Amino acid sequence: MIKYKHRLKILGSLLLLMIITNLTFFLTYSRARLIEAPHDVDRKANGNTLICTTSFAQMLAHIGRYTEQEELDPNNKKHRIIEVNQEGNVVWEVIGLGTPHEVEEIPSGHLLVADTNYDRVIEIDYPNTNIIWSWEPKKINWTEVNPDWGADHYYNNPTVYDFTHVNDVDFRQYSTWDACLISLRNFDLVVEVNYTAEILGPENNPDNIVWWYGDFRNASMVSKQHNPDYLSNGNIIIADSLGDRIVEINRTTKQIVWQYDEGLRWPRDADELSEDRLLITDCFNNRIIEINKTSKEILWQYRKNVLIPYESDMLDNGNILISGDYAGVVLEVNREGKIVWQYGKSTVKGAFYINAVFLELISLNGILYQLSKLYGGEITKKEKIRRIITICVWSVVFLFCFAIIVAYHSVLRGITQLAHSAIDYEVF
Repeated sequence: MIKYKHRLKILGSLLLLMIITNLTFFLTYSRARLIEAPHDVDRKANGNTLICTTSFAQMLAHIGRYTEQEELDPNNKKHRIIEVNQEGNVVWEVIGLGTPHEVEEIPSGHLLVADTNYDRVIEIDYPNTNIIWSWEPKKINWTEVNPDWGADHYYNNPTVYDFTHVNDVDFRQYSTWDACLISLRNFDLVVEVNYTAEILGPENNPDNIVWWYGDFRNASMVSKQHNPDYLSNGNIIIADSLGDRIVEINRTTKQIVWQYDEGLRWPRDADELSEDRLLITDCFNNRIIEINKTSKEILWQYRKNVLIPYESDMLDNGNILISGDYAGVVLEVNREGKIVWQYGKSTVKGAFYINAVFLELISLNGILYQLSKLYGGEITKKEKIRRIITICVWSVVFLFCFAIIVAYHSVLRGITQLAHSAIDYEVF
């Protein structure tokens, strides 16, 4: 028979060990700077990987900053872009940014960055870290872009923090000029800027916005969009995130000519793989899918080891590079779904398993104690029923913990799907 005081000692020891293990786990990962939230990831020609990242603590702090309209500390070191080699070592970094969401290497070798919480697109003279150009929507008179956007319009009334939430820049070379396709998420607007004119002439000139699509809070166009890209047919594809769809926009008519909205939840990326294939990052379904544009059939998908993934790219070797975002990892997976390269550790998964196992042990302790009392001597019928009910309750807890360990990815997907409908997307 397990005596009551011995049972309390076991239970107390398990709880203490659970607390110590959690603290050790998170402190270790924090000190190693492994608890991060990667956004855009790009593979360079030399095999290294560029990663836009910040810490989880800074992601949480963003909500308070947005509510209170507090500026970022310009000396922060948490918001950065890093270059990681195949061995997982950081070989280059630039700090002092504001939760950068996108980095793109342009023909000059420089980097274009969507410096999100500083509301700007910047150019960095890689391999140095100097900012040599900046496009800042706060400095533009938007009425000159569209007369309908008057003095009272949101675009002409900058806030202190996260006014635009600029989250993407895509570079394109035309025959005689270069362009930047830029996503202003909080504007519900995508613009194309004449990069050549901006470099050669005055910066932030409204006349250099040569094309735009969207309008503030006009959900019939796009709402809280991400990652607009040029297609091979000349159209523009956009992840209409709050609309839970991918839309293709005719660049001339500004009409939606194709869309995909079959079960998506907050998609944040859609890349053209070929004329009839798209790679979509379906965030709150925790999956990456490849679809046929014509039939809309899912041709391939990856649903493991990611939590609200940010974006994905197909590499030259056919593998898929994935930003796991809230899972804290960057993954390269092959077509069989096997991880062939990884940066970072899934702290969410680790913490999930650690605590589930401890709960298994605690519930098993409860079951064994109640069994010892049930068969350890004479007890009344009422006491017997109470013991049996308690055993059943502990057994349900044990089986539930076992089930969520086995079905971790399905459980996580269900939680994020529920969260999708509860999140305030003005802040997220």
